[in-house]
Amino acid sequence: MKVILIADDFSVETGTGIARYAKELLTGLSNKGIYVKLICVEPPKVPFGGTINHTFRLPYHVLKEANNFDLLHATSPASAFSFPLIEKAKKIVTYHDLTSFLCKEADFPLHARLFNPFVYKNLAKYSDRIIAVSTQTKEDLVNHLKIPIEKIAVVNLGVDEKFKPAEKEERDYFVIGYLGALAARKRVDYLIGAFYYLKKKHAEFEIKLCICGKKTQDYSKLVKLAKDLNLKLDKDIELRGFVQDEKLVEVYNSFDVFVLPSGWEGFGIPILEAQRCGVPVIVRQNAYIPREVTKYCVKAKSEEDMARKIYELLTNSSLRDDIIKKGLEYSKQFTWGKTVSETIKVYEEIL
Repeated sequence: MKVILIADDFSVETGTGIARYAKELLTGLSNKGIYVKLICVEPPKVPFGGTINHTFRLPYHVLKEANNFDLLHATSPASAFSFPLIEKAKKIVTYHDLTSFLCKEADFPLHARLFNPFVYKNLAKYSDRIIAVSTQTKEDLVNHLKIPIEKIAVVNLGVDEKFKPAEKEERDYFVIGYLGALAARKRVDYLIGAFYYLKKKHAEFEIKLCICGKKTQDYSKLVKLAKDLNLKLDKDIELRGFVQDEKLVEVYNSFDVFVLPSGWEGFGIPILEAQRCGVPVIVRQNAYIPREVTKYCVKAKSEEDMARKIYELLTNSSLRDDIIKKGLEYSKQFTWGKTVSETIKVYEEIL
């Protein structure tokens, strides 16, 4: 079996789940003895560089190689623009989510909201099989793009084996943590609001909020919100910036509670990474996150309720231990080895 893996992002330093997915697939498939050629082209640093890349540059390189391979696997729809022009090789595309046009909170450009529904549906038409990373994404593909259910296989993402509990540092305060993008749709402002209510109700409680993520255009809004709520940067809230891959395990283990306040996630790898490190996780009750990921998360109905749930986890040791135990055991089933094995089964079904 000869496979071309097509990725428009392959650097885990970007912090994207799609880049991690592509990297783990390449490594895992190669380790299984499958001949894999990666095609990934860095976008030009010009306006609309990403659009130029996946519309013209990436397809050009794929078309040059396609006839020499049995199967082409695009790791996201943005990597599959060559598919309508390829007849001989079998084609698979992985859909992570439909956030760009279904999520109202998402800060995607207007052209993505307008054209992505058509593009995503058209690319699925030219694919022999579709991989959805969650049951949620599968249902969205069926309900919103009317893709035949029998064409879709659900293959969950995995978590690296390096994520595991470590001995906690002794300190006289608790740390509530967030790790992820600082885009508006991630609703870090919601977490800051919950932290404010927690500080207000329990002024004697020694706590700190640690926010980790690459600075975006929304960063200044978060700083302003913190100041408006009289929360002191560094003392109450630490904005740590982007965390390098080799530091992730250490950072997760520094948290006493991990909160993912996002209203929408295609999968939610940080939830599982935190659980694998023995850290209890809180999400919003009405968040659109795959149920197979949030099964053992604590759900909060509002900012005030999130503050209460954080306090309960930090002060009720039996509750905390129970949530940690369930999350730790459950998250162990999500491995990249399983992702690779199930992906190979999908390959074999169409070859």
